[in-house]
Amino acid sequence: MLWKEAAELVGAARSLRVFGIAVLLFGIFPALEQGHLHGPGGSTAPSVLLLVRLIYVMLAAMIIVSQTAPDLVLHERLDRTLDFLLTTRLPDAAIFGGKVLAGAAIGYVGALAAIAVQVIASALIGGNGWSWLFLASPEGRVVAFGLTAALCTYLSVVGTFVALFVGDPRAAYLVTMLCLGVLAVPFILGWIPIHLTFGWLGHGAIIFGAFDIVAGLAGVTLFRRDMLVLYLQQ
Repeated sequence: MLWKEAAELVGAARSLRVFGIAVLLFGIFPALEQGHLHGPGGSTAPSVLLLVRLIYVMLAAMIIVSQTAPDLVLHERLDRTLDFLLTTRLPDAAIFGGKVLAGAAIGYVGALAAIAVQVIASALIGGNGWSWLFLASPEGRVVAFGLTAALCTYLSVVGTFVALFVGDPRAAYLVTMLCLGVLAVPFILGWIPIHLTFGWLGHGAIIFGAFDIVAGLAGVTLFRRDMLVLYLQQ
């Protein structure tokens, strides 16, 4: 199943285009800002640069997954190959899980590629040598490698499930992004203070990972191929 999804990703021009644009934009922009802030008359704290870089890395992952995960389903719905896939003997967990893992993996690879582009662009544009802020800071490593992976998995679960029942691409992308906004509600309402978040990033990554497992299991449970086949035939 994963080989099938990987082959479809390689042949999906739109997903590859989104991947390339997101990686380049969110890899080069931080270096441009760093060059401006370190230029004549400009200076900023390393912690601010770290925060900016982390935000761009997570944005790259979010955009890639929110577009790619629904596309993996919508493409098959358009070509009517999803109907054939649902009639095979593959377990429900393999069908749903394969698409979720493929969507999450491409987003995570995109995040890592954005980090690499940031480092290279920083050396070429910033003029301050190789900047290893992500590797030097424990918080940066947790966000870049841990929380980003959990975020990609969450968005992939949501995007895959939404695209199974929402045939319009724009609506599927919008609903996926709205489900991302749900994660900000506890912070907006003050249930989780921001200063506690930075002090408990490691614990937050573990909790978010556990939440991803629960969301994935819920998705597999709600994935009913018999009901889905009837829905697609209507």
